[in-house]
Amino acid sequence: MAESAVRPASGIGRNRMLKIIGIVLASVAALVLAAVIGLNLYVRVAFGSFYNQAEREFAIPGVDSGFVCQDLDHLQGSDAWLFSGYMVDNGPSPLYRRAVDGAIARLLVQTPDGELYQGHGSAITSADQYAYLACEEGYLVLDAEEVATAADGATVRALARVELDFSPAFMNIEGDMLLTGEFYFPGDYETPESHRIATPDGTENPAVMYAYPLDPNAPFGVAALPERVYSIPGMIQGVCTAGENRLVLSQSYGVAPSHLLAYDIAHLAPSGTFTADGAEVPLYCLDSRSLGADVEAPPMAEGIESYDGRVYVSDESASNKYFFGKLYGAGVVYSLAMEG
Repeated sequence: MAESAVRPASGIGRNRMLKIIGIVLASVAALVLAAVIGLNLYVRVAFGSFYNQAEREFAIPGVDSGFVCQDLDHLQGSDAWLFSGYMVDNGPSPLYRRAVDGAIARLLVQTPDGELYQGHGSAITSADQYAYLACEEGYLVLDAEEVATAADGATVRALARVELDFSPAFMNIEGDMLLTGEFYFPGDYETPESHRIATPDGTENPAVMYAYPLDPNAPFGVAALPERVYSIPGMIQGVCTAGENRLVLSQSYGVAPSHLLAYDIAHLAPSGTFTADGAEVPLYCLDSRSLGADVEAPPMAEGIESYDGRVYVSDESASNKYFFGKLYGAGVVYSLAMEG
């Protein structure tokens, strides 16, 4: 009789405990949902100027598989998109290719000496015949047709490695120029003293960007010497054009707001010269005198690309490394019109 009296009490206790656990889990889920909704509202309001102009285009491949996207490129001819970056697990750094129909291919790259590329993947760009992938103190030259047609899982071997004066943090072919520059952040990413230039508006730019002419007669389609050098602000992650006479730079670092800086360069005059690759070339300073627009964007905006009259923006915050961008939909490419 005593034994049968204990059992119901024990069952009631278990049910009560399960009910309490259910209430706690439901409360936690509600708090998480509220936090996600609140974060989305905050981001949409805080960066309203960006979202009011921007359109969602397509998902960044690999963000849920350890890929940290650093740049994007519209691959001429195939109408596909390329994405470069690195892996959280420090494995070989892949290229992702997104076809017009949305099909994704993941490719690995070999250096000319046969080693798998494990670089930062800070930049990928292409012209008719070649694609150019940033590496330490230069870039790798790839066959653009091979990159466009290689099967998912294939490895493509670089044709050559081209050395530069610095390790490129960003790189883009715009018109008849290859634009490539360095990244500066005090303490963590320093630049040579000679690259820190006092600009005519009284500020100091701590980095430079070289402009190399495309030349069909030069090895791999790019002239050996730059035509000009631009003095640029710090924390620049990407470059593209927006119309014939406007240069756009993406600026970001950490969780601070990103900026899309649009410079009107039609009437920009040289500010002396700069020694680049051993040659004296004209120096142009990008500062407040030519800044035509500054669009504040969500954190960790990376590479940018000009296509079909719009600026396409990639982001790394939704990768598994940082994660927080997943909570407000940063794992997609956005585009916006930035012509003056």
